[in-house]
Amino acid sequence: MRKLMVAIVMVVLLVAGANATIINIPGDYPTIQQGIDHGQDGDTVLVQPGTYYENLNFNGHNVVLASLFLTTGDTSFVSSTIIDGHQSASVITFSTAEDSTAQVIGFKIQNGHAYDGGGIYCLYSNPTISANTVSGNSADLFGGGIYCDDSSPTISNNTISGNSAAFGGGIFYWDSSPTINNNSISTNSADGGGGISCWESSPTIRNNTISGNWANAGGGIECYYSNPTISNNTISGNWAYYHGGGIYCYNWSSPTIANNILWEDTAPNGPELFLEGGHATVRYCDVQGGWPGAGNIDADPIFVGPEREDFHLRWHSPCIDAGDPSLTDPDGTRSDIGAYYFNQDVPGIVELYPHDTPIVIPREGGDIIYDGWVFNFLGHPGRVDIWTYAFVPGIGQYGPIDLYENIRIPADSLGMNQISQSVPGSAPGGDYTFVAYVGDYPATIIDSSYFYFSKSGSIGDGISYLLESGDWFKQASSTAGSLPSDYAISQNYPNPFNATTSIKYQLPVDAYVKLEVYNIFGQKVETLVDSRQQAGYRSVVWDASEVSSGLYLYKLTAGDFTKTKRMMLVK
Repeated sequence: MRKLMVAIVMVVLLVAGANATIINIPGDYPTIQQGIDHGQDGDTVLVQPGTYYENLNFNGHNVVLASLFLTTGDTSFVSSTIIDGHQSASVITFSTAEDSTAQVIGFKIQNGHAYDGGGIYCLYSNPTISANTVSGNSADLFGGGIYCDDSSPTISNNTISGNSAAFGGGIFYWDSSPTINNNSISTNSADGGGGISCWESSPTIRNNTISGNWANAGGGIECYYSNPTISNNTISGNWAYYHGGGIYCYNWSSPTIANNILWEDTAPNGPELFLEGGHATVRYCDVQGGWPGAGNIDADPIFVGPEREDFHLRWHSPCIDAGDPSLTDPDGTRSDIGAYYFNQDVPGIVELYPHDTPIVIPREGGDIIYDGWVFNFLGHPGRVDIWTYAFVPGIGQYGPIDLYENIRIPADSLGMNQISQSVPGSAPGGDYTFVAYVGDYPATIIDSSYFYFSKSGSIGDGISYLLESGDWFKQASSTAGSLPSDYAISQNYPNPFNATTSIKYQLPVDAYVKLEVYNIFGQKVETLVDSRQQAGYRSVVWDASEVSSGLYLYKLTAGDFTKTKRMMLVK
């Protein structure tokens, strides 16, 4: 399906105005701090990949500090552009009345240690903090990941994990009104408020997943003399030694809690929600064990993959269309409960049935045979993306192995195909999970299914591809006729790649086709196809052995169809 490309840089430059300057690090200045110090309001400090051992202070400069994620939308630049506080202070400090135009976008922020705010420290400031990974930071008292005092930052689309403090392992705020939305807040720890701790504050906490955090009280969220608005979050798998595995509110806190899932949190006093003084308004929530209030339910939310921290709803979840009836989801239906809404415009139920279980792949490699089922439950024809991942021992998520977009599924149809998945000898030994998803890649997951297998050791250095494509596309499309119904181009495979990669595309009618490769500066590198071709499914291999490592774009033009995708060459 067609995707809207992330174009944050255009928004930033339009807001900044025509006189904004881009300062390149390390091209213009060797350190990030020098770039910030020389920047004027509205400038962008653009940082190349690498590890920078610095403790930064914006010093009142309302600049945009960003990795190449800003200009490309490629999330690999988040993990490869690291600001390391080398345990000497907060990694980033805002303390001179910076406003929302002071932004931090697309970094891994790690290894900071301070009395307050190990990762990011905010005092009397309102910056924008988005699309970062804030992990492995600590504070002696408040805010292992992020600290806010008399500040109202916008904290969105971040991964905040593995931080620790006395209060607020992930985020702490005092006398503040931050907006905290669309974040993953997990595996943080504290005495109070493992994920979030708010004191004398009125934050807005919306559309976050808060999971696997630990505290003595308030495993997920702690509230002290505070009145937060907590809506459309998924709070699951948190733990507290005493009170409130999910949420703990005390000393006259009065939170408004609506459209949230609180499930499988643990504490001896109030596994999901514990109130000690004050009053909570709880409406249209799914609370394990139940809770009084309008529209509240107590039912298994049926997550796609909670063991992988995938808290999307499966198609038969009781949380679908069970939220506040005065609100609607983007698909126009009644609001769902939880952080992720279920897109009812996208069909698809997927099931995987492996043959010959338990599956043990020998050291030299082998094949897995499984049946893949996809069902359209909408009652009318629809289109869906199908993609697969593997969770690899010692590596984590790998893939997508297969990514096929815009597959047409007839109304009320069930397709079953037998698929062979190759596991080479270079893949590491250990226990694997193989997962198939259907939905609108990558943002919307409608359903998933998975199975386990193991491999006995590995041959070689494990640098080559870990799993070959199972070629689901040919199998899935075989039920839809001999010719595709639309133009489409798939993600190259493998990606990232070394030297060669394959690009597949489809033509519904005969057309003149151009398939071109560009570098990140918009310069054409190679033309792979420049000819008239017949309708059907096509594939071409790009041999990139003569070009350097980096991010490249490939563009398909056929008839009135144009589509551009990214690929990464790593040598």
